[in-house]
Amino acid sequence: MPGFHLSSFLVDDRLLIDTGSVASALEVDEQAKIDHILLTHSHLDHTGGLPLLADNIFGTRATPVQVHGIAPTLDGVRRNLLNDVLWPDFTRIPSSAFPTLLYREVPEDGPFEVAGFTITAIRVNHAVECVAYFIQSRSGTLLHIGDTGPTEAVWRHARTVPRLQAVCIEATFPNRMQEVADVSGHLTPQSLEKELEKLDRDVPVYVYHLKPNFRREILAELKRLRRPALHILEDGTLYRF
Repeated sequence: MPGFHLSSFLVDDRLLIDTGSVASALEVDEQAKIDHILLTHSHLDHTGGLPLLADNIFGTRATPVQVHGIAPTLDGVRRNLLNDVLWPDFTRIPSSAFPTLLYREVPEDGPFEVAGFTITAIRVNHAVECVAYFIQSRSGTLLHIGDTGPTEAVWRHARTVPRLQAVCIEATFPNRMQEVADVSGHLTPQSLEKELEKLDRDVPVYVYHLKPNFRREILAELKRLRRPALHILEDGTLYRF
């Protein structure tokens, strides 16, 4: 909706998590600085900016932007988005030897290095294959959870992380739509509360992915959780951890 960007998070100018709003939120020179993209899953509100980003930065970089994701996510983008039908395949433009984008499959059996960070991908519970990313630097770790319903593995891993600085997590529907949330693999404020109890520690929690037409209702329900460390992510805002 006007005034509400799709999911996209820029980390230290070079690492992008999901691409929903990248083409509308960043100037072209800022887009061209991005070296790596982490895709949580293939849904359009998280990948839809990738074709536009590729088109905007074409010819401006000496090296391709590396697009990281688990195999089902990259396969979905390859077959259904950058497929030479909906949009040109920028992994072969201007040539296969010198592409604008380069796919990199994310390992699920351990951490990997990207843009100076140590990244660990953990599956979460969504309508399509989806992951959360633990993004670790020397100062600590940020947990960014893609779309999810109630899940387990990500919290087991989070409890082992020694310096967890913050958690970014969704709350898509109001409580009265819990059944819809469960079926579609999303959270409401009441199911978010149950998920955060699994973490078993107090860290700042940043909530995003509120459906705009239910925003006021969701905000009121989040407020009633009475969690002082719970914050609502705001479009265009810079956060420091």
